[in-house]
Amino acid sequence: MIYVNNKEKLNIIKRENDFFVITDFDRTLTTKQSEPSMGIVPEYLGGKCLEERLKFFHHYRPIELDYSLDEKIKQELMQEWAKASFNLLSKYITEDIIDKSLENANLHLRNGGKDFLYDLNSKDIPVIVMSSGIGNIVEAFLKKENCLYNNYIVSNFFEFDNEKAIINLENIMATSNKEYKRIPESVKKDVIENKKAGLLFGDLVEDLKMIEKEKLNNTLTFGFLDENIENNLEEFNKNYDIVLTENEDFNTVRKILEYDIK
Repeated sequence: MIYVNNKEKLNIIKRENDFFVITDFDRTLTTKQSEPSMGIVPEYLGGKCLEERLKFFHHYRPIELDYSLDEKIKQELMQEWAKASFNLLSKYITEDIIDKSLENANLHLRNGGKDFLYDLNSKDIPVIVMSSGIGNIVEAFLKKENCLYNNYIVSNFFEFDNEKAIINLENIMATSNKEYKRIPESVKKDVIENKKAGLLFGDLVEDLKMIEKEKLNNTLTFGFLDENIENNLEEFNKNYDIVLTENEDFNTVRKILEYDIK
């Protein structure tokens, strides 16, 4: 189902050729059924790692999808979830495990996603992928799918020292603080600030923080709503210019934008 909530902005921006793209990764570029990047390694390893990961997920995921909660409380809980998850993974993850876990992972781009990224690259349209998951997984997956291109990935990256995983738990990017200010200044200057318009894709209302409020007038926003549709449709329609439900994909996005490249 397609909900177009700002036809005027759509008609203006779809005629614009000089734009940038900011997109979330999990359940935005990837399908609803895909394992999120945080779950790829635990699914591969199984055992205690998977058990703990699922315990966190079943506790915090309903909170993430609940827009009736006080925003400050929700932000604190999302940060709590992120820290607990990255602390868990730091005990298990290695560079070798990242590669092995992706070999048969349940991780798939939405239909049309690969073609969409190819089209953007062929027209030299910059893409910023922002993810509160694991940047190493995001990067390795896009490379595996042959659609990494020259995209910018803003995420949580593990560093490795003699196979010891290192990450700053005090600076973790969670869904609640995946904000425009996280984008490096050089990328803002070279990729965003000199463009006339933008496209933004997310699957949570919080993903709108990936762009400054002042830039929303020139940024066409797409929200993929595949879970808790009945409860959250009103909130999505209130915040996103275009809302796509029931597993809509990037083929639909391309049709909306009349963006087919011959």
